[in-house]
Formats: sequence, C-alpha cells, structure tokens
Amino acid sequence: MTTSPSKSKTPPARIITGIRPSSNLTIANLIGSVIPVLELQKGTTPISVFVATMHGLTDHEAKEVVPNVLGVARDFLALGLDPKRVTIFDQRSIRKEVALLKFYLERHVTIARLVRVPTLKDKLKAGQNPENATALLAMYPIMMAADILLQDATLVPVGKDQLAHIEAARELARAFNAKYGNALVVPEAANQKDPVNILALRGEGKMSKSKPDDAIFLVDTEAEIRKKVKRAETANPGESSEKIDSLVFLAKTLAPEHAPAIDALVKRHMAGEKVMAEFKALLADLLVAFTGDFQAKRAKITHKDAAAVLAAGGSVAAKRAQEVLDRVEQSMGIV
Repeated sequence: MTTSPSKSKTPPARIITGIRPSSNLTIANLIGSVIPVLELQKGTTPISVFVATMHGLTDHEAKEVVPNVLGVARDFLALGLDPKRVTIFDQRSIRKEVALLKFYLERHVTIARLVRVPTLKDKLKAGQNPENATALLAMYPIMMAADILLQDATLVPVGKDQLAHIEAARELARAFNAKYGNALVVPEAANQKDPVNILALRGEGKMSKSKPDDAIFLVDTEAEIRKKVKRAETANPGESSEKIDSLVFLAKTLAPEHAPAIDALVKRHMAGEKVMAEFKALLADLLVAFTGDFQAKRAKITHKDAAAVLAAGGSVAAKRAQEVLDRVEQSMGIV
C-alpha cells in the first residue's frame, strides 16, 4: 500500500522545470530555465525537465505544438542537459495523470483566485479579458501545479513571471493536505531570492516566443541576430534603463569572460558617451558565437536520438506520477 509522505520528515529534494514547445527556444528560455538546470545537474539532487506539450494547448492547436516537441528535446541535449543525470520527458507521457490530479485539485481553488494570477493577463489574446478567456487558459496554474506535484518536486527553478504560479501550487498542495492529510509535497521556487527575467528587445514585457521580432532564438541566423540587436531599445547617454540592464545581464551570462569590457562600456554610457552602438556590436558578436556553437551541436542530434531520450524519461516520470496519484486517491478515500 502506498503511504503519504511523513509529516515529521522533510521530503527528499527533487527539482522540476518545463518549457512549452510552442516554438523554438529563445535566449530567455536558456537563461531562465536551462542554465539553472545545467548548474543543478552538477549536484546529486534528482532533476526532471519536461516538454510542456499539454500547456501549449492552452492557446495553440496541437498541430502548432506537437511538431516542435522533438526539436525542443534536441535543444535540451545540445545545450548540455545530460539524460544520465536529468529525467527528460514529454508531458504527454503523463497526460492522464495530469488531467486527473488537476481535477482533484480544482475544488481547492476559487475562480476569483485564478483570475488574480498575474500571468493570465500576459497570455490573453488581444481583445480578451478574464471574463471571456477560455476555462483552459484560466486553469493553467492548476495544470502547472499538477505537473510539479506529480513528480514530488520540492524545488522549481523559475523567473519572476512564474513566481505566482509556484505560489498557487503551494496553496493548492497546502489546501489539499489540510483536507486529506499530508499526501502532497509542498514545492518552493528554487531561485526565489534572485529571479531572472530577460526583457523583450523592444516594447513592454519579457522576451517571449510570441513576439519573435523582439526575441533572440537559439536557431536564428547571424543576419537575424544582428538585425534584432541593432534595433533593440536601450537609453540615451547618461541614462540607465531596465532594457540596458537586461541586455547587460544577457551578455555577461553568455560570456562572463567579457564582463570587464561590458562594464567599461556601461560606465562610458553613464558618463554621457554615445557607446550603445559599440555595446550592441559586442552583444551581437557574443550571441552569434554562442548560437553558432549551439547550432553545430544540435545538428549532430537526430530526432531519433531525442525520441529515445523522451521515451526513457517518460517511463520514469509516469511511474512516479502514478505513485503520487495512488497516494492522493487513497488519502481522499477514492480507492
């Protein structure tokens, strides 16, 4: 018989994160989701990384999402995720478990609470508001909670935009446990002290796949990268801005060895010199070098290779998800 986690013992650390396959990965995906895992996989804590296929269906058709799954898996592998250290899987491999746990969790949250999740507004299409958005879109935080809770995850690496979702998952787990016993592990944000958000090159908000002209994709050509960086918003000489801070952070993350040169350019900018063109040229060079190396590695990984990794990871994820679901249903008295 499957038992609940002990109320007196701290659950073993386990990390999970996921990326929607609505398009190719951006530099923001790399910094916000992949780089933290690359650091974490150096340790011994179990890690799960999933392609969030079902999440893609909240605002895309399957034909727009499913064809990208293997490509995202290839991206993971080319960026350095090690299948021997990280469980990499497709969310579809546990879609039934996700749907069922989501159903069990829904009675523990109000519609008003879901509407208050800040990222719901980011996902609404032009002309929509919370009153006419689909129920599936509104339920997005509950599905994310199910993903996390089904793997008994204790830590979730997230950026600023996802902190509200992690808090929603924590609330759901605590509410369920208060009602039925200590059946679910309550997760935490892994990098809550210093969350990262890479801004769009132009306009408002974060860098997003939904704004391709203002995002750097890992598969972009050199010409595309240089064009996008050249048009990126910065600030007038002597003025600081969140856009500059975001670009500087991006450059230093990709090439920390160039930090002194980058800091020198920023210092000259703040002193009133017109150096943003020089800074953008350096940033473009760094991006071109990084994406070129990535693309060369990705070309050596086949769809067959990626499919095999997803299948192996899916078996592990499905086994763990079923164990959690059994525990949940036993605590509820369903079985």
